[in-house]
Amino acid sequence: MTAKQRELAANLERRIAAGEFSETNKLPTEDQLIEQYGVSRYCVRGAIAVLAEAGEVFPVRGSGVFVREDREGMYMPISTSYGIAADFPDRKVVSKVRELALVRADEKLAKRMRCDVDAPVWRVVRLRSVDDLPISYETAWYLKEYVPFLSEEIASGSLYRYMRDDLGLRFGFTDKVIHMGWLNAEAARHLGLEENDPAICIEDDAFLSNGRLFNASYNLYHYRNARFYSMASMR
Repeated sequence: MTAKQRELAANLERRIAAGEFSETNKLPTEDQLIEQYGVSRYCVRGAIAVLAEAGEVFPVRGSGVFVREDREGMYMPISTSYGIAADFPDRKVVSKVRELALVRADEKLAKRMRCDVDAPVWRVVRLRSVDDLPISYETAWYLKEYVPFLSEEIASGSLYRYMRDDLGLRFGFTDKVIHMGWLNAEAARHLGLEENDPAICIEDDAFLSNGRLFNASYNLYHYRNARFYSMASMR
């Protein structure tokens, strides 16, 4: 799969998540996508294949490519990585910044971020809530090489939207590791739970379209309030 196909697939995923195709539940035709994005038919077909493999869409021969309906309720898709604000566009999403600091990468962080030791890295700790329910306690790192400026005001909103729209970053893909863990005292206090309560842990490594890692995060999810779903192909 080429970088252009990944980029187009990610763009279409964002449009799907925003509900742009909810009226017809159908993607534009190949010819329309070629015209909209100025890409080849090969690129369009590759991007659609990516979406179909992820279970986001399903092609029907002679009829077009249809969008899978989202599950209703407080569910977050684990097959996409646009952030909680994009997952719940019609809900009250609040990000409370608990820490924002520019740090120097030690050996452990440099290995995680695939950068040099002492490279400048933004560390952002946020409590994320939806409709006043705490959802996650997020610790994230962003390479200053790609994110030259951050403020508490910016971090209180959608960081991915800021990086995409204001900084012009071109997102590629995300690697996710999901496991169970236990809350430390600080995370438990912010989530309104008890120390050593169980937590859903998701570790994300986010890459640009050129394959360079720019963001890593460690997310502790509220075991009662957070729910996830994934759409998958049966082929």
